Amino acid sequence: MIPTKITNIILPLITVILIFAMSLLIIAYGRGYRLDFRKKSVGTTGLIAVTSDPIGAQIFINGQKKEVTNTNLSINPGWYTVTIMKNGYQSWEKYMRVQGEIVTRVDAMLFSSNPSLYALTTSGVIGPTLSPDGAKLAYLVPELEATMASQITSRAGIWVLDLVDKPLGMNRDARQVLKASQLNLTDAALAWSPDSKQLLITNPKNQAYLIEADKSNDFPKPVTDLSLLYSDWKDLIQAKEKEKLLPLKEEFLSVATTSMDIIAFSPDESRILYEATAAATIPPVIIPALPGTNPTEEVRDIVKGNIYVYDVKEDRNYFIDTKIIRQKDDKTKNISDASYSEAGLTVSPSLIQWLTTSRHLMIVEKDKVEVLDYDGTNKKTVYAGPFWNGFVAPWGNAGRIVILTNLNPSASAVDNLYAVNIR
Repeated sequence: MIPTKITNIILPLITVILIFAMSLLIIAYGRGYRLDFRKKSVGTTGLIAVTSDPIGAQIFINGQKKEVTNTNLSINPGWYTVTIMKNGYQSWEKYMRVQGEIVTRVDAMLFSSNPSLYALTTSGVIGPTLSPDGAKLAYLVPELEATMASQITSRAGIWVLDLVDKPLGMNRDARQVLKASQLNLTDAALAWSPDSKQLLITNPKNQAYLIEADKSNDFPKPVTDLSLLYSDWKDLIQAKEKEKLLPLKEEFLSVATTSMDIIAFSPDESRILYEATAAATIPPVIIPALPGTNPTEEVRDIVKGNIYVYDVKEDRNYFIDTKIIRQKDDKTKNISDASYSEAGLTVSPSLIQWLTTSRHLMIVEKDKVEVLDYDGTNKKTVYAGPFWNGFVAPWGNAGRIVILTNLNPSASAVDNLYAVNIR
């Protein structure tokens, strides 16, 4: 009887111990612990979670071929060069640190090696203007020669193009919001309202009109007091900027308000693109630092005139190696943003912009457009060719950009908008 009682006690106890031991082993394995048979020891490993767009790209770790994306790789702690490659796309590469028991994320967006382009307009375009929310593009279609008037007159006026795709990848057609017959648009300039719902039209005679951007306008609304409108819009812009700054920690906010000129928040407002207006040091906001953050070297001491990106969620600051120099083109010198400076409005997009991913920046240079990661790495040329007045705007899905150019000047003197597929 006694052995039977002992057995009844020991067996459940052994079962509980085994279950507990297996649970510990599973937890240890999940946290990256591995048995090294050659060294006869147990050590931690890190995990690299590798994703790419498009998927199915080849992964290389220190030049050695591994699996394809999207996947997870267990790897010993240390510094590695991770390269992502796929036929027809430019490679992605980053030198990064892998820590034991920590997941290091790699999220690579690959850009096409051979971008294609197609015409968005054919009737000529003057003064394309990107809305503050980046979702719409307004432009003027001019009156052309009398010999073509019978075909073109109905298209002359102000048009708005939505920079988004319909389901199944189909494009939305541009819509005419004002016909040229309703208002003299000679040498007119366009600017968006801060809420991206209205367009302001001004001309050299200091006349101004407002129209709605989402519908056809039969009667443009005259603006009797332009200075008052500018003042109201400026207040709205400043209120929006203050609202975006509210979630920021006081330690960073004190530097931001004294030593930074904010160029733009990322679309998801998790990162800030800015130019340093004075030398300063960004104090640590998150103490201790978060594990598994972006391993790219950061810069906490900022220098006047340099461009940086601050990551709000990770409390990390990155230097963007670029000098933004505004270059005007004689073709559009009549479209000037000087008349809107009082309200903080601009006609042309900035020469450095966020893509809609919030993880990439687009830099416009002479006859070249480059895209880079928000931490300044992986700068790639996505388009090299002619475009006028430095005008480049990102499409809503980050897979295309819009440029203003004339690919056949011998056949037509007018410029048109083209979409460039960069992915």
